[in-house]
Amino acid sequence: MDSSAKVSFHTTYPSKSEPDECAFPLRWVVRPYRGEPFAYAAAGAPPNWALPPGTEPCYTLYRTKDTSEPIVILVAQGRQFTVLTPDHHVLAELRLPPPEQMWRPVREIVRPKQPLLRARGATVRSIIRSVLFLPFLIIESLLYLTDGDFVFDPPTRTAWKTTRGVWKRTALTQRIGSPDYRVYGKHLDHRIAYAQSVAGLWRSDSDDDR
Repeated sequence: MDSSAKVSFHTTYPSKSEPDECAFPLRWVVRPYRGEPFAYAAAGAPPNWALPPGTEPCYTLYRTKDTSEPIVILVAQGRQFTVLTPDHHVLAELRLPPPEQMWRPVREIVRPKQPLLRARGATVRSIIRSVLFLPFLIIESLLYLTDGDFVFDPPTRTAWKTTRGVWKRTALTQRIGSPDYRVYGKHLDHRIAYAQSVAGLWRSDSDDDR
């Protein structure tokens, strides 16, 4: 999970049977592709785990369906998450955008002694690609080649990149509107990427009583 491999994964609601198979209140399942092990996101902190002062427990990612192998714990201070190992080592701070920031909201991953990673809504490349295809879609619609149905594909990708230097390194990408991610292990610990995917679902989950 902390290798340098490039891994695609998605974070979803559990299946109907999975909550009954877990020894904790299961909320999400991180499902990597190509044989990588799953991670199970439970509400709250591990049993008998001491919370850092001034924080609230949010989620724990477990390697198995019991509480014997916690991977990371997410604790919150306002709209900022801290990703901690079970022995309280800080892996990263995850900064989420405020709800009122609608246009290309900024998300940041801050790691000790490592480059800052920043994502701004859609990538510039995905915006340009959508704009370039727009005239063709309009012509198609006017010529009734699509039965009059006009479909515009919005920008599709958000990318967390380093902020310094000429060549900015991509560490994590997300498909917009979908919990589908790709982590580049050379530039980002997989554990942090999995935590970011869960934190990204926090806003909708906070109002969800499922």
